[in-house]
Amino acid sequence: MGTLSTGNLGVPVMVDLFDRLSADFSIVFYSFLPIDSSLVPSSFVVRQTVGMRMPGRVKYFLLALRCLWDHLFSPFSLFFSVSIYPTGRWAVALGKLVNRPVLVQLIATEAGTSPDISIGNFAIPWLKKITLDVCRNADVVAVVADYQKKFAVKNLQTRKEIAVLPLRINTKKFSYLERRVSYPIQFIHIAFYSVLKDQDTLFAAFSKIAQQIPCHLTVIGEGFNVPKVHAMMKDLKIADKVTFTGFVENEELPRYLNNSHILLHTALFESGCAVIQEAMASGVVVVGTDVGILSDIGEEYAVIVPTRDAESLAKKTIELTQDPARYEKIRDTAFEFISTYGEEWSHRNYRDFIAAVIENEANGET
Repeated sequence: MGTLSTGNLGVPVMVDLFDRLSADFSIVFYSFLPIDSSLVPSSFVVRQTVGMRMPGRVKYFLLALRCLWDHLFSPFSLFFSVSIYPTGRWAVALGKLVNRPVLVQLIATEAGTSPDISIGNFAIPWLKKITLDVCRNADVVAVVADYQKKFAVKNLQTRKEIAVLPLRINTKKFSYLERRVSYPIQFIHIAFYSVLKDQDTLFAAFSKIAQQIPCHLTVIGEGFNVPKVHAMMKDLKIADKVTFTGFVENEELPRYLNNSHILLHTALFESGCAVIQEAMASGVVVVGTDVGILSDIGEEYAVIVPTRDAESLAKKTIELTQDPARYEKIRDTAFEFISTYGEEWSHRNYRDFIAAVIENEANGET
């Protein structure tokens, strides 16, 4: 199997997935961006763009030639593209050239978002055109959440059935703690600073919470050291109740999660969202917006509020802290969910789905 990606081996969930799949398939991973070799499992081969300075298209062309060379000596059964551009575009071209099926996986905003969010492939005319073309010509299109599929069905203009193949974190890297409500409530938010993550709503809600209960918020992620955030901390009078850590390596996240009661997640759009899964695996209750994985699984496993609604987020969070039994029930059911539908479940889904695509091609059914 030839896998093309724009450097997604920096994402732990992708590393774990392909490492597991390498027990079922021979995988050669082609990356259009440089990859830290220390992140690459020895279970599959990685081809990268050359290090010398040259135009991007030249690098893509040379990597494609290497892919064809590898195929000549050990023919691939499938091209698996992670995302649309440039990987999906190249995968479709290579698949047609050597008559192999192409699976294109959409992992984020490739199929569009809500009309009021100017982010994603459909917000850029030339990229929208490429996205539609790639998805029309790919043999199989997959997304990672039912929530994401709604946008794909609406926007991609394809009659193909769009498969849902959730990505799951490696739950064994996180330790579950049977924590209970205690004061001060320790909140945590894990995300880079972005319009898409809507931290304006996060901070507005937290300021309302902080007025009523003893609490503290730890914010993990890059991009918060900007004047707008500093001004918000001052205006909302929460500067002494918020700690910004900056970027934290994934291996360090369990330490922060183990010291937290509640993950606050205010995104306007999500797909699989690893941090929500990581919180569930750690016994941290999630209070988040009705997008992505939370939209898929429902209120049995988290406290869910509408997007951009700081009032509801604050109100429901305070109610949760005042109902220890409900807190513990959500904590336990969320942990049971992610333990049941974790990395091994996800691996089996991908393994069986890919095998079926290859078999269908061999039988002339793709």
